[in-house]
Amino acid sequence: MRSLFRSIGIAFGVLMFAGVQNASAQIIDPVEFTTSFAFTVGNATVPAGSYTITPVEDDPWVLELKGGRTSVLIETLSATPEEVPSKDEIVFQRYGDQYVLKNIWTEGSGTGYVTETAVREEHISRHHGGAPSESRVAAHKRAKKPAKV
Repeated sequence: MRSLFRSIGIAFGVLMFAGVQNASAQIIDPVEFTTSFAFTVGNATVPAGSYTITPVEDDPWVLELKGGRTSVLIETLSATPEEVPSKDEIVFQRYGDQYVLKNIWTEGSGTGYVTETAVREEHISRHHGGAPSESRVAAHKRAKKPAKV
């Protein structure tokens, strides 16, 4: 009987630890970046420019990309970097002259975001051939403005 309680306690501890790990990947402050190239995110292609990524209130794994007149929802999954990032950065897969937003890493976090592969990305990878290369763009967090009372 003791071993059953011990096993339940250990399982609960592991689940709690996993929950803490997942929570650490969540973007709390908006992440801003600027690209000099157009890129695809999901099934949308957006122009070069400055963008902000924020979580959707109801689902931390759905992010919103905003910039200029552009607003796109991004479906993501949890990702683990090869090493803990020392800075915020956005990672793009490059297929020829086409870029696809792929990862969002936040400084000091052992988990991040990977975008779900969309039909548009599959089309780009087939028609712009070869193995993709990686392009990284520096990002920075923008502190949320305090709520007015």
